[in-house]
Amino acid sequence: MIYAVKHNKVDRNQFKLNEDSLTSSVFERLMYLPKEMFQHILEKALYDTIPGLDLTSIDSVEYWPNWSANGTSNSTHVQPDVFIRTRKSDIIIETKRYDIKQQDPFQWKKQVIAYHTEYGEEQKELIYIALGGLNSNKTEPVLHDYYNTKIYKCKWQRILDVVKEVLYRLESTYDLTNNHTAIHNILSDIILAFGMYGFFTGEWIERFIKPESLSISNLNKMQDLNNISEWKN
Repeated sequence: MIYAVKHNKVDRNQFKLNEDSLTSSVFERLMYLPKEMFQHILEKALYDTIPGLDLTSIDSVEYWPNWSANGTSNSTHVQPDVFIRTRKSDIIIETKRYDIKQQDPFQWKKQVIAYHTEYGEEQKELIYIALGGLNSNKTEPVLHDYYNTKIYKCKWQRILDVVKEVLYRLESTYDLTNNHTAIHNILSDIILAFGMYGFFTGEWIERFIKPESLSISNLNKMQDLNNISEWKN
């Protein structure tokens, strides 16, 4: 789809306003990455650290699930944007089209209630991430008598910045394997998708300066995607 927009086969203005297509364009591609890299990107983009977050053991990813509205003010269903299940925790990601002033604490509360209606008997940890539309960058609780859930915050622009950084580091190795070339293409597509939605994707000045060298230890770590968390800033 993003290439259809790029080549004017789809109305770009209509495409840019669509919150759901932004979510799918970015997250579908993030899910194509090695799980360690996806975790690295999300962790660096979040404003606060989520204790015990483990995205290397994802069991399933569901977009816009329909959950029961029982116990909420909704009349038919409750529908978060992204629902990720891992071995030890479940993750709700509620996205908004722009980066400021669109998130709704009442919506968070309804989704937490609906989650417990659907999956509460499993007694798994629930992690909630508000992505985009932020009124504050600070982690805050959902106010409910029974459920103790923190809302962690992230912005689209922060995800884009981390993706650009990872891509730059990969390119700086000078010797991309076939595996790295595939990852390079996925990262490039994510950046292209952000550009289609009007996010600034221009290169930072360091991108035009050829890196002097990389230490052997860092290069070895970059060749091993399992050690992505050890890449130095």
